Amino acid sequence: MINQHTLPRRKLLAASISALGLAPMTWLRAQPTSPNDDIAIGVIGHGAMGAGNMTNFLHTPGVRVVAVCDVDSDRMEEAKALVDKKYGNTDCKAYAQYSDLLQHPGIDAISLATPDHWHARIGIDAANAGLDVYGEKPFTWGLAEGRLLVDALKKNKRVWQTGSWQRSSGDFRRFRALIQNNTLGKLTRFECGTPTGMGIKKHVPPEQFAALIDKPPATLDWKTWCGPAGEFTYHPMIHPWNWRWHDRFGGGQLLDWVGHHVDIALWTLGLDHTGPIKVEGTGKHGNDSFFNTYVQYAYQGTFADGRVIEVRSDFMGTKFTGENGWIHADRGKLQASNRDLLRNLPADFVTKPPSHHQNFIDCVRNRTLPVSDPEGAHRSASFGQLAIVALDSKQALQWDPVAEKVIGNADQAKHPRLGARLKV
Repeated sequence: MINQHTLPRRKLLAASISALGLAPMTWLRAQPTSPNDDIAIGVIGHGAMGAGNMTNFLHTPGVRVVAVCDVDSDRMEEAKALVDKKYGNTDCKAYAQYSDLLQHPGIDAISLATPDHWHARIGIDAANAGLDVYGEKPFTWGLAEGRLLVDALKKNKRVWQTGSWQRSSGDFRRFRALIQNNTLGKLTRFECGTPTGMGIKKHVPPEQFAALIDKPPATLDWKTWCGPAGEFTYHPMIHPWNWRWHDRFGGGQLLDWVGHHVDIALWTLGLDHTGPIKVEGTGKHGNDSFFNTYVQYAYQGTFADGRVIEVRSDFMGTKFTGENGWIHADRGKLQASNRDLLRNLPADFVTKPPSHHQNFIDCVRNRTLPVSDPEGAHRSASFGQLAIVALDSKQALQWDPVAEKVIGNADQAKHPRLGARLKV
């Protein structure tokens, strides 16, 4: 029997991985990192979130960014320049393909911030390569591929922290502690507000569209960028950023934010390791001729114990109401129907926990679950994925949260959001 721990990771990775990175990679369980060693991180994706996460890791003690990857060569070189400037050398390795970065000698973990449609494939390959992952939300584009990713992380005993950083943020942590300390008494209503509209960035004038359609710039490997989403005609507005407003690649505000304000509600109620039994609602698309995600929506998920979580695009934050009043958390504020309610924190409440990125690094070292664990991230994302299916079909969706199967509606069960667009 081969002792996997004695073989270099490079020899265990699939030598013939396709240019799209769609083939599964060979499993290797990495050795635990010594508490005295720097955690070596590779960065995959250098867009808005990728750049922010890389900056955080560059300033986290005991961490060293050793490699970067982006299918846009301009962004890849920009990332390498930032890393080299930080360390005062030219040691950072730049890779055009993520599969090559996963083979970088001595790497311990990756920071994953690609468009949604790549999260599952790269996350699974990283887990099979013996790497821990700080991955952006939503957990995955599709629900079934989310379960595949959870299983791969569990099988390989990998640490995954989702970029649902509100779980490490003061006001949201206080909100959760107050609710769990029975501040509101019997809870009667659970509301979540996530954004409306589309934050489209117009980096190309409309009059130039016709000339640029199906002509990706030389710096962008468009075929690889599309990857698991399949072939798609290049549009000059889709990269960077605006991909999230097209349902082939993203999920709009609904799916972008389900991993924040809705995630806080599920986490607070202890429902982040299960799912609703029924999801229903309504949604409205915008007038844009190309982008097609929902711009307005109101949906709700009913759980087996009867609790109903409402989600609307007409306000922001997480708000619970009970027999003693209400408490509402949003970024930068924590409000209540009576401010005295905000004083009911438990005696053991930790006022200054590690940052979200530091929590990930701590868990890489001690091999424990981070504050935003894979199962919780998958269940938060699936709440939004189920909502999209219900809104698209204009019917209530009956769901088995244990088997993760649609009940009694074959058409809904075939919806792409419930599937997996990758080979395993």
